[in-house]
Amino acid sequence: MDKRIRKNEICVINLPRCDYVFSSTRSCFIAYGFNASPLEMEVLSGLLRERGIEPVEAGGRLAPGQNVFCAKICSKIIVSQFCIVLANNSKASEGEAPNANVLIEYGLMLGFNKYVIPFQLESQQLPFNVAGLDTIKYNPTNLKAKAAAAIDQAIKETEQDKAASPPLDQVLDAFILAKGALVVSLISEGDRNLYDLGRALGYNLLTDFSGMNYIYLGNFTHLRSEAIIWRLKTLQRILEEREGSFDDRVSSGLLTREASEAAKRLWKNLKIWLVVTSEQEKVVVSDVLRQMPPRYSTEVYSVDDVQLELLAVNNIKVPKEVRKSVSKI
Repeated sequence: MDKRIRKNEICVINLPRCDYVFSSTRSCFIAYGFNASPLEMEVLSGLLRERGIEPVEAGGRLAPGQNVFCAKICSKIIVSQFCIVLANNSKASEGEAPNANVLIEYGLMLGFNKYVIPFQLESQQLPFNVAGLDTIKYNPTNLKAKAAAAIDQAIKETEQDKAASPPLDQVLDAFILAKGALVVSLISEGDRNLYDLGRALGYNLLTDFSGMNYIYLGNFTHLRSEAIIWRLKTLQRILEEREGSFDDRVSSGLLTREASEAAKRLWKNLKIWLVVTSEQEKVVVSDVLRQMPPRYSTEVYSVDDVQLELLAVNNIKVPKEVRKSVSKI
């Protein structure tokens, strides 16, 4: 099993580019028939979470504004640490039949040279095209024991050849605090309304320690630069149009003059933080920002920038040759 960090260079459905990084998340993509294996999914998901691995399934994710196959299946298989296939047959008019979607996902995993754990009920038969592949046969009484052993072996075989790092979400939480910000709790109606302006685009809402200045945080490490730029431009447009409506709202009686002035002060200090995967993605996004200076202060951070910021907070010296500048547009 190749444990080196590598990108997928060519999109299998001919989109302009891919750039998703193989085995870059502690996750396991599970291919299964939605109506065929609900109990198995419960067992497998529990075993994975106990071991710090996120179970991922195509049916459990939304992908607004994205290519569904890319966002919900292909990219999730690429970035997963390993994969599981539940090759149980689906009920058909003439008895049982292999699930075509599961077999497509299985083939994609094999094509990407992923570490795959295939399962099938003892009472069923594999279709001819995968019958030669080693498959764990199980029944409801021994599934948990067999799956636990197989998952432990998969984790051992697929760990990257480097020291384990905390999950990005934990690192990002520490980074946010180091930058003097907190995630907004959304208790007040005003905070919820502000959050909702960026929610559909995948932004979270932060505030500085004073609670007076707000920041939209886009953790877009799972997206290509084109999608990140679209989300940034769209948020900018939403904020600008909302800001431009304040006077009309006062005229129509929907907003008091005092509330309008307070909103304008809040909008004046709004910021946007973007977190992207690599320095390359950061450069692409930053170049676009320079060509269209945004109305709201925008900062772009790569994952390396996040790590370096935390090292600096802990007074750990970083060699100049690896120190990277943070884009502040």
